[in-house]
Amino acid sequence: MFNVLAMVAILLSAGCKKINDFGDTNVNPNGTAVPSTAALLTNVLAGLGGLAAQTRPGLYAQQFSETQYTEVSLYALPQLEFDGNFAGGLMDLQNIININTDPATKDNATKFGANANQVATARIMKAYIFWTITDRWGDIPYFESLKGSANLSPKYDTQEAIYKDLVKELKESIAQFQPTGAKVQGDIIYGGDVTKWQKFANSLRMLIALRTSKVYPGANEFGATEFKAAFQDAQGYIASNADNFTIKYPGTVAAFSSPWWALYNGRTDYAESKLMTDLTASLSDPRQAAFGSSTTGFPYGLTRDQAVIFGTSYATILAAAKRDRSSPLVIIGASDVLLAIAEAAQRGWITANVAAFYQNGISENWAEWGVTGNLSGYLANTSVGLTGTASDLQKIQLQQYISFYPDGLQAWANWRRTGVPALTPTSNAINSSKQIPRRFTYGPNEYNLNSTSVKEAVARMGGGDTPEARVWWDK
Repeated sequence: MFNVLAMVAILLSAGCKKINDFGDTNVNPNGTAVPSTAALLTNVLAGLGGLAAQTRPGLYAQQFSETQYTEVSLYALPQLEFDGNFAGGLMDLQNIININTDPATKDNATKFGANANQVATARIMKAYIFWTITDRWGDIPYFESLKGSANLSPKYDTQEAIYKDLVKELKESIAQFQPTGAKVQGDIIYGGDVTKWQKFANSLRMLIALRTSKVYPGANEFGATEFKAAFQDAQGYIASNADNFTIKYPGTVAAFSSPWWALYNGRTDYAESKLMTDLTASLSDPRQAAFGSSTTGFPYGLTRDQAVIFGTSYATILAAAKRDRSSPLVIIGASDVLLAIAEAAQRGWITANVAAFYQNGISENWAEWGVTGNLSGYLANTSVGLTGTASDLQKIQLQQYISFYPDGLQAWANWRRTGVPALTPTSNAINSSKQIPRRFTYGPNEYNLNSTSVKEAVARMGGGDTPEARVWWDK
């Protein structure tokens, strides 16, 4: 014992510098304590496919069917976590903002683009991701989120407050861009093109505003006012496929391949639903050639035994050529925006030619999928052509449902908003209400780690944390 203590004393008295230096052995001299904002942005953009290719919302919207394990189609409890969204993409985007606004790091960050342009781009992407989260769960942590250890129990904000702040963020981001500033590096979508990002932001503003049509239906209310402002904004919106917000996969890296390719890489658990194939058949819609591998849709909402009996001859989600490893994935396309404008005009929110935007929306979606056909003949179908009557609104919304395919998240949200098409719950439902879920319920992590805040959010619902409880805009 004496020898050991003596040795320690010698080291402490004569080798203090060496002991202090020992703490530097894990520091990489070639590394940096400040991450590359270009790499952060690329990581976020590359991961967006996980949002636009979700199967659960597509199953609720009945665009897809499960072919083997059918619990989701039978409405098993959707008790799901959202913390991965915060710890992943949202935190990366917040770090881009922090690095580009902190006096200690902002100057060095300019090697990845003008500070203002990086911040504006990150704010737009934050708005998009937050939009997808709140549309799935309803009230979520927002204003107090992304603070790291400074706030580990952020309060839940109302979806109404979140929606209004998303619109504010998008408007401010558009104005924040410096067109003459250095292009943002790491932008695999628009290559740092400021004008395209501004169009994307205005397009999001319109889609977010339109989603409030149930709670703000009037021509002078929030939804119409914000939609009109975005529609008339001088920076424009996505009006052609050339400006689509699209992820382009190289097809040479397994980790960076189309999520639809990955879905069928060794498994066949999902199919295009019979509802979709019947719908496209009834309209003689040429998009079916791209939407599925055949015209045989899989019946929706079967039990596992019934699904196994149906067999293996059915349309996969997307034709093989449209779900290759390198197949592009459109997040927001011209057709989504043009059809939204047609609806806003039909509602009297804006002054615009309803028929022209409606036709252009359909045409752009056909072009996006690379299909051709007789558009005049298609519009002659009584379920498609506008007649200047009240039924036109439902026809526009039906085309929105088709246009969103295969982005089930958007299709499910739009169905909750419009009720179009009229979906019938499966007769094999295992949930108590036997109805199609209208939201995800909060995951166990929230109850275990942020109990007070999540319980306050649940109390605001009235009916509890259930899939049948409706989010704010779905009242």
